[in-house]
Amino acid sequence: MRHHRLERRSALTLWAAACSGGALLPLPLPAHARQETSSTRVSWGPFKGLSDSEIDALDEYSRKSDAGVLLPGSGGERVIDLIEGTGPRPEAGARVYVHYKVWSDGFRVGKAADYSFADGRPYDWVLGSPTAVMTTPIDAGVLGMREGGWRRIFVPDAYGDAGLRKVSRGPQGRYTGAKAPFVVLPHAPAYVDLLMLDGGSGRCEALLRPPGTSEQERRKIKSLTCSGRSEVF
Repeated sequence: MRHHRLERRSALTLWAAACSGGALLPLPLPAHARQETSSTRVSWGPFKGLSDSEIDALDEYSRKSDAGVLLPGSGGERVIDLIEGTGPRPEAGARVYVHYKVWSDGFRVGKAADYSFADGRPYDWVLGSPTAVMTTPIDAGVLGMREGGWRRIFVPDAYGDAGLRKVSRGPQGRYTGAKAPFVVLPHAPAYVDLLMLDGGSGRCEALLRPPGTSEQERRKIKSLTCSGRSEVF
């Protein structure tokens, strides 16, 4: 249990470090969560000033069947903003940078099916132009999110006919073997956790897509938090 808590705390510290700032949504917190304090508080980013109990309360809230809002006409896709950023809100056609995790059975339930942290950099794509990672329903769920925000999305049919197969990582980056097992079955639901690092401020764009470099060269640049330097792992 202690190892699990430390692992979760490390991930939350990364969320905070990667974020330029945010505002906590006015969600109802249990009385004990408001009263308890922690000796290991996250001291910056959108989690600044929140105790472990308060962060746990937000996590618990996201698991409720009526959390967040349903996207109109989505067939059950639910968007849950836990921390609303204070940065730009990108529109379709803008390049965005996010860190993400995907689970097949529930938010933080079991091993993540896919995640961006091991890539050493946030995932970027043009909002409104779905990719194999940010499929049409996931891409639609990102719309309306602000830079610096923490959003969770329940997606009833996340990957369509293709499903999601196990992602491996090697010297040349991520790849999926021809016989890789499914981690999210075709037409099965997925639970997606997102942090938007750059939604228009340019903090990641300037570092990870410098002018005059090829796309292949850009993909070699690593920075988990777009902190202004290329971190070594």
